[in-house]
Amino acid sequence: MAHEKHTALQKPKRGFFARNEISILGSNCNKIKNMAHAIAATLHPKIAITYVDADHAREENQTSEHEVFAAVFTDKITFSEYQLHQPTNSRLENAFYDATALTLINGNHNRGSQQIVLIDPKKEDSLIKRKEALTQVLAIVGKEKEFPSYIKECIPHFAEIPFFLESEATALALFIAKQLEQHSPPIKGLILAGGKSSRMGTDKAFIAYHGQAQHLHLQSLLDTFCESVAVSCSPDQAEAFEHPLTDTFLGLGPMGGILSAFRSDPNAAWLTVPCDVPLLDLQTLEHLIELRNPSKMATSFLNSSTGFPEPLITLWEPKAYPILLEYLSMGYSCPRKVLINSDVELVNLEDQSVLFNANTLDEQKEVVEILSKKIDS
Repeated sequence: MAHEKHTALQKPKRGFFARNEISILGSNCNKIKNMAHAIAATLHPKIAITYVDADHAREENQTSEHEVFAAVFTDKITFSEYQLHQPTNSRLENAFYDATALTLINGNHNRGSQQIVLIDPKKEDSLIKRKEALTQVLAIVGKEKEFPSYIKECIPHFAEIPFFLESEATALALFIAKQLEQHSPPIKGLILAGGKSSRMGTDKAFIAYHGQAQHLHLQSLLDTFCESVAVSCSPDQAEAFEHPLTDTFLGLGPMGGILSAFRSDPNAAWLTVPCDVPLLDLQTLEHLIELRNPSKMATSFLNSSTGFPEPLITLWEPKAYPILLEYLSMGYSCPRKVLINSDVELVNLEDQSVLFNANTLDEQKEVVEILSKKIDS
């Protein structure tokens, strides 16, 4: 067997800057920026957008300041400004671009994994020069639906690509929003069952509240929304489950299970549910999925009794993975703390009883009584 120096890990899908990126090219920089602004203005604030450009001018005071400081932070009245005066690294860049749902790029200066092409005969040579960058053209924009020969040369399948007039910026923006929605990360389910159930005295994952082991009941719920479902457990529990996902971040409780799931697939969104919520039902999960906001780090229920997000019944987007790791590096292993201090979509829940945790024998009896009354009614 060949020796492997490093553990093979699945890598997150990224473009040149971000997970979701579109370069705009084919015209001058001013028109490109105006188009990016029109798209962002239409989708704001539901979809947060970052814009990547290049500054043609050089500030007069740049030399001394940039030679002394590695970075400058300025707390403005309405926003904060960071200026990095040294080459950035991928960790910093990824965190910056992943903070928003979409990155638009001035294609005259940088490439993007997807493109929007503006028809501008004055910039024919510029587009031909960047022909190799046209790898996945989402849309073509022009003053009229007429395709010059250079467009046909650069984009042979131009007739198959959606076309928008320059005056249809709103329609273009809504088209992009639809593309983002249709290409949201797939959802995988994760049943958190790695606890020791010491207070209950028996493994909570195998209590039969609904005529079958609780982990099987939860799997039947999650199967409705997820392309696959796994049970998060410790290595010594793996044989007890048909689809185990054993913790590779040990001793961290639920945080370790969530991180282990992302390590196995960093490109999926993970819908987590703990095995100790026997009143959780299909309608509650459906409500969460319907209000999913992929542009946020996570979509979570707001627990009205605590005023905080419910951390373990949460849909974690792929961008949550590096953030969870960042909190771990700072000495935090609490998923709720991550949610409280991050950009998340909070969902109100009318019936808070579905969040009830059954961790003791008395709480188990209480749940059985509640369920029996529901059956009788």
